[in-house]
Amino acid sequence: METQIAGSSAPDIDDNEFIRLLGRSRAGDAGSLLHILELLEPDIQRLSRFMGMDRQDAAQTLRTELIQQVMKGHR
Repeated sequence: METQIAGSSAPDIDDNEFIRLLGRSRAGDAGSLLHILELLEPDIQRLSRFMGMDRQDAAQTLRTELIQQVMKGHR
C-alpha cells in the first residue's frame, strides 16, 4: 500500500520503504538520509517562504531540523 508522508507533497512512497530509509539513515547511511531530504525538498521550499527570514537560510534551517529529527531515533 502506498501512502503519502502525512501532510507532505512528497510523491507516493511505500510506508515500509520510508521506514527502511529512516532505519538506514539512523544507521549512518548518508544516501538514505539524502533520499529523505530529496523527498521532502518541495515542502522545505514551500515552507521556507513563510519563515520571516531569507529563504535560503530558512530552507537550511528546516533541513537541519529534519536531519536532527531523523537522527533522534539513532540514540
